Amino acid sequence: MKITKRQLRRIITEACGLAQGPAPEEHSHPHESSADVPVPQDYEAVRDVLEQNQDLVDMSIKVVMDAAGVGCERSSAQAIIDHLQDMVGGGGVTPEPIVPQQSRQLPTMIIKGPGF
Repeated sequence: MKITKRQLRRIITEACGLAQGPAPEEHSHPHESSADVPVPQDYEAVRDVLEQNQDLVDMSIKVVMDAAGVGCERSSAQAIIDHLQDMVGGGGVTPEPIVPQQSRQLPTMIIKGPGF
């Protein structure tokens, strides 16, 4: 999976409300990048959550800003974009999708004996 710097910048900019106005060519659904990811359904689900909960990304940026002790939202968003770009573009290796494992319930044993 490879996401361009421009795509990440657009995602963060839209999610943080930093954009001056919408970019008309970028508002198609399903998203044009979904074909380039290992699990397109996961990509679409996450994009939908982010679009419906734009405050989620804004709160996340503020948490990172607080942890770093900084105050510029634009610089912080750009640092996050660059970091995410390094994560998805570094090394050219696509990580395997993480599949949640179902928890196994241990069998219940009934013990009978004196005093029970």
